[in-house]
Amino acid sequence: TFTYLWFMSLATEILFFFGGLLAGIINTLAGNGSASTVRLLLFGGMDGATANASNRIGVIAQTVTGIFSIRKTSRRNYLFLKGKNLILPTFLGSLSGGILGSQISPNVMEWSLAIVMTAMLFTLFWGEKRWTGSSESIRGLSPFKSALYFFMIGFYGGYVQMGIGVLMLSVLVLADKWSLRDANVIKLLMAAILAIPAGVIYIFNDLIIWRPSLILAFGSILGAWFGARYIIRIPKAQRYVRWLLIFVVSAGALQAIYKAIL
Repeated sequence: TFTYLWFMSLATEILFFFGGLLAGIINTLAGNGSASTVRLLLFGGMDGATANASNRIGVIAQTVTGIFSIRKTSRRNYLFLKGKNLILPTFLGSLSGGILGSQISPNVMEWSLAIVMTAMLFTLFWGEKRWTGSSESIRGLSPFKSALYFFMIGFYGGYVQMGIGVLMLSVLVLADKWSLRDANVIKLLMAAILAIPAGVIYIFNDLIIWRPSLILAFGSILGAWFGARYIIRIPKAQRYVRWLLIFVVSAGALQAIYKAIL
């Protein structure tokens, strides 16, 4: 399997690049772009555990790119400031989840993913007005509850990664009363904080196959830059982002259930 991956055909490498490009855009605007990249890595011959680990390189690359690609405005600085209290719980959760994820069996991982992704799909049909509404002046969650939610999201993200953007947006929009546009900015910061510690753990456990990971990462960087620089600034994009969320979560949930059953 590893020999095949190292000597991938040009067509497969091109597919990996464009898969990373699409995932970078999707993850910047919504989340669950990893549903497509992990599937591509599985197609390339990796098992579930190795694909989950190798996918982290592209995730780190695109989240860091997304943060630095957002245009510098007073609103961006305000949202980053509001998100600073979530950094530590997200980091600690990711560290804990990464340790568990590097040791868990592929089958247990697939069932975990299937359950969470199916649950996330229902949240997108709940509180429809909130998904297209504006940010409220008073936050819906106390600082403690926000920290607790993001510790749990960090743990899940360190463990599996796929779908963490949707989980973050669900908490920020439905519970903490941010608009989808504002929530996306906070989500980008938290996604980077989440991705790095788990990624380092998988690297030190030697679970990453570098060539396909780097090809995906390069495409992801370009996709994240384009999404954060241009698409995220379009006010009318909120309604389309919600439907994009529904589509990618549905696809991810079906894929996870199918793989868990097999």
